[in-house]
Order: sequence, then C-alpha cells, then structure tokens
Amino acid sequence: MEVMNTFAREENVQSKRLLPYLAAWLRTRVYEAFVFLVSITAGACIIFYLHWRPTPVLVRRLLRFWSCGYIYGAKYILGVTYKIEGREHIPAGPVIYMGNHLTAWESVMMTVLVPHVNMVTKRAAMSIPVFGWGLKHAPMTPIDPETPGKNIRRLLKEGKASIREGRSMVIFPEGSRVPIGETRPYARGFEILYKHCGVPVVPFVTDSGLHWPSGYATKPPAVITLRFLPPIEAGKNPNEFAAELEESVRTEAAKLMAQQV
Repeated sequence: MEVMNTFAREENVQSKRLLPYLAAWLRTRVYEAFVFLVSITAGACIIFYLHWRPTPVLVRRLLRFWSCGYIYGAKYILGVTYKIEGREHIPAGPVIYMGNHLTAWESVMMTVLVPHVNMVTKRAAMSIPVFGWGLKHAPMTPIDPETPGKNIRRLLKEGKASIREGRSMVIFPEGSRVPIGETRPYARGFEILYKHCGVPVVPFVTDSGLHWPSGYATKPPAVITLRFLPPIEAGKNPNEFAAELEESVRTEAAKLMAQQV
C-alpha cells in the first residue's frame, strides 16, 4: 500500500509539472499563429503602399503596427509582460540608444517605444518577410559585416541625416545577439557617430535572454525588463565616451541579470 501511495504521489507531482508546460506550449503555438496573421496583414499593406504611395512614414507606421502585435500578443497570449525602467533618463528630442542585444525581443520593442526610429541592422535582416521589408523601406541603416569601412561611412552619413530629421537611432554596439554569459568586442564606428551627431547617447540594458527563448521554443510566462540608463551627454572625447558606454552597459547588464537569479 505504501508503495502505491508513493507512486501516486510521484504521478501527481509529474502531472503538476507537465500541465504548466503543456499550457505554455499551447499558448506559444497560438501566439505564433497570431503573429503570422499580423504579418500577413502588415505585409499586404506594406506591399500595397510600396506600389501606391511609397512614403517612408507610412512604412514606419506599418512596421510599428507589426511590432505592437508581436509585443502585445506576447503579453496577452503568452503572459510574457515587461517592465520599462528609467524613462526619466530619456531627453527630449532625437537621441542615440545603445545597449546589449540578447534576443529579437528588444529589437522589436524599441520600434514600439521609439516612433520613427532608425535602427542600425544587418543588411541580411532586411530580407526577412514583413519585418525586414519594413526595415528596408522605413528606411533603417544597413551594415555588412564584410565591409567595415563602408559601414562607418554609411553609418555616419545616414545617422547624421536621421538626427536632422528628428529620428532617434538604435545601435547594438556588439553587432549581433550575444548569449548570456558571453561578451563580444564593441564594433568600431559608433564613437565617430557620437562625435559628429552632437546628441546624447542613452544606454540601455535588458534581461530578455533569460525569458525569451529563440525560434519556436516554448515561451513560458515571464517579465522582461528594459532599463534605460542616465544619458551620456554630447561633446566628450570619442574614446572616453566609448569606454564609458561599454563599462556602463556591461556593469548594469550584470546587475540586472543578478537580480533575476
């Protein structure tokens, strides 16, 4: 009898562990279907506008529509909510945002939070259906890993133009997503942009890598934090700025991760 009771208790424990996973798995599949429908809608509208009235402002609005579906769908379907901290650190007017890059979540979130943003992104990302079309025709600033010299010239030219237009920029200085626990040298060129644009840089950090598994992996309920740090004012020595930025982002990211353990 005691053996049977022990077996029953173990089955009950396993069942309690399995049910939340199955629920999260089902919500993830529903969320994927929802994002697909939003993508079809936004993609059709982008194609229509590109042939009828290819205005970048309209493309940016459609891109933001898709991004809102991605973020708020995650919130209400998956239970993956978010906290935005440090909004008081964001000055009025265009700025340059620079921060760590762990998942796709923060890329999409920044297009929700910053209207008409100009995001520095890999050119290959512009081939992604819908979101990539929006990046290309918004337009965002593409970079090619194989041509660093051209990247710096393009970054400077398009960055200065964006700031003049009142469009803030988003840059991930490490160049691509970096798994938690790893680091990558900061790419060169962003300090030149800082020198010539003459606007503050707002560092930011996120812990999305702890809560947003890549691809089609099951996404359980969680709370992602996006934290803005005090701005680095314009006018500093570019090399000193680069060192301050990296120290600030890496230190604050480590603190944020430690809070979740």
